[in-house]
Amino acid sequence: MRLVGRTLVALSALLLIALGAVLLLVHPRYLLGTLSGDDAGYYLAVARNYVLGHGFSFDRVAPTNGFNPLMPMLLIPLDRVVAPGLDLVACFRIGMFVTWAAMVAGWVSLLRLSSRVLSAHGVPEGARDLAVGAVSFWLAAFVAPKGYHGMDAFLVLAAGASYLSGVSAHGILARGARHAVRDGALLALAVLARVDSLPLAMAAFLVMARAERTERGAARALLARLAVFVAGVAPYLLWNLFAFSDWLPISARLKSSFPVLDLATSLRTVFGSSLNLADELVLVLSFAVALGWTAAELRRARRVGPSTATGAHDAMAVLALGLAARLAWLLLFSRLDVQGSYFILAHPFLALAGLVIGSRVAGGRGNAAMAAALTCAGVALLTLKLLTTLPAVRAIAAGDGDEWNIGRSVHDAVPEGSVIYGGAFGLIGYIADRAWINGDGVANDHAYQDAIAGGRLAHYLRERSVDVIAVAVSPPREPGRELLTLGAGSPLHAARDSILLDPREIFLRQRMRRNGGTDLWLVRWGDTARVQEDEVSSSRLQPSR
Repeated sequence: MRLVGRTLVALSALLLIALGAVLLLVHPRYLLGTLSGDDAGYYLAVARNYVLGHGFSFDRVAPTNGFNPLMPMLLIPLDRVVAPGLDLVACFRIGMFVTWAAMVAGWVSLLRLSSRVLSAHGVPEGARDLAVGAVSFWLAAFVAPKGYHGMDAFLVLAAGASYLSGVSAHGILARGARHAVRDGALLALAVLARVDSLPLAMAAFLVMARAERTERGAARALLARLAVFVAGVAPYLLWNLFAFSDWLPISARLKSSFPVLDLATSLRTVFGSSLNLADELVLVLSFAVALGWTAAELRRARRVGPSTATGAHDAMAVLALGLAARLAWLLLFSRLDVQGSYFILAHPFLALAGLVIGSRVAGGRGNAAMAAALTCAGVALLTLKLLTTLPAVRAIAAGDGDEWNIGRSVHDAVPEGSVIYGGAFGLIGYIADRAWINGDGVANDHAYQDAIAGGRLAHYLRERSVDVIAVAVSPPREPGRELLTLGAGSPLHAARDSILLDPREIFLRQRMRRNGGTDLWLVRWGDTARVQEDEVSSSRLQPSR
């Protein structure tokens, strides 16, 4: 079993090295939609625009608070130093490398965490090697090839796994300034990577508080970690408050309906948006297991006291409680698209919990069965990833829906100084290298939501000198002769507004592979549109007949 386990770790390392080589050497056009999600374009553009002198802005028109800060703060110095010419391909590769490096760092930390957790739960050494190898392969074959590169998920994985690994080694309230700074900083980094990682930090401090009650002198250790955590997170929250009058990024406000509870809508959002079947299974199973694990931890603490918990027990308690809270929030308060990256830590938790439960129920055979199941699942999912990716790569090579070339076509068709509005085109917006106001509001600010709610969308766009409108048409169709109505929604205010477009002003049409086929239209928008908007506004004031 030891040899098999070590072989699985070696295979995992080879897979990660191969993945890194693809990210660094293959042209970005083949990575869009395969290893890199569209939201990566928001981070890549914010960082590059900052270096270009536009500030923290995706659209180059106004500051953007619809992003989590850690990724841009890593990319900005790297773009400046490694790619001083700010070449689009070079900056793209930097973003891919940062997230790949975070994935590798998380993988290393999770291997250490796995060994300590399995040891703390009585799994013998030989079986433990096999189990660690299975976790390693599960991460490398299923989690690492996900389309999260250039995005924030792997930063959460790296910070969260590093924190939990440290807790498993030294305890949740290890004495000494070095441990306090490390723990507080890693929890802060997880939140700065994604603000919705707050449940993980809250879970950590709750478990610390439980431990502090039984450990003499532990209050100082807890307060030191809290001080470091607050010092790391507060500047970003205060910047949001003073610059945008809200503690949280607008993306967080849009994604969550809290405090309004609409369970049916939330469940439709979770299970009817971007999650594939594998991610849906991970979500449901992780939520159930996290609730069960948390309940078991509470029973154990009441029975034998928290002072008996090892660092590995506390690490799993933090992970289980944090995931239970995070997934409960998703299931109850989701309002917009939910992606698998939102619960990245669920994957290693489910693997570890399954191995521990299998070992408890059936000893060595249970551990071996779970290890085999994880390995087979990793093989199956990696095979499925390859089978779905290769046709996409062939289509891109044939020029079918090549979003890199589409972005460059937009760049060539739209003169410098123009401002585009519309759609949710993160990567195409980055590749186009033009001022582009995000249409779904995620990479925007509160003023955009207020403009839609007040029926002032056209006025808002004119104030920002918009002269080109991007329209996504799915399924593709011919424009026709009638005026086009482009609607925009504000989930924040449950409101809609629209503008009118002249189909004769369409000057670029490109076919994308998204949603089984989508047309991207670019439409000139100017004085004629203003007259039309005025006419529409006047007609709204006339009594209906």
